[in-house]
Amino acid sequence: MRVVLDTNVVVSATLVRGGNEDRILRAWQRGAFELVLSPQILEEMGRVLAHERFQELRWMAEDEIISLLQSLAQESVLVTGRVTVEVSRDPEDDKFLWAAIEGDARYVVTGDRDLLDLETYRGVQIVTPTAFLKLLRPAQRRK
Repeated sequence: MRVVLDTNVVVSATLVRGGNEDRILRAWQRGAFELVLSPQILEEMGRVLAHERFQELRWMAEDEIISLLQSLAQESVLVTGRVTVEVSRDPEDDKFLWAAIEGDARYVVTGDRDLLDLETYRGVQIVTPTAFLKLLRPAQRRK
């Protein structure tokens, strides 16, 4: 199953060890799902994770953040980001829907209300981290 993670999910994973977002990131690292990213999403993740405000709050060390970003870039399904849609109340959020459509993802996982209020878009379900973890559990039992 292919999934797009919003930047807020990845950032939260670095802030709360063992939280839902961290568990989702670890599930991806174990191969529970394929992560779909675009250059626009990767750039945003790198910029936000490097922001001074988050450096003091995260549990990951700087070298772990660099390793995480490299892993995201190398081990994800990277789409071009050329498919464009304008559907979210916040145009900055549309890039997650672009990637999901272009990468044939089933889910966008986010904590962003502007995306969550859409619920679905072109067959892509937009869910919270908590809801996604519940969806992952049955899939993991079948393996």
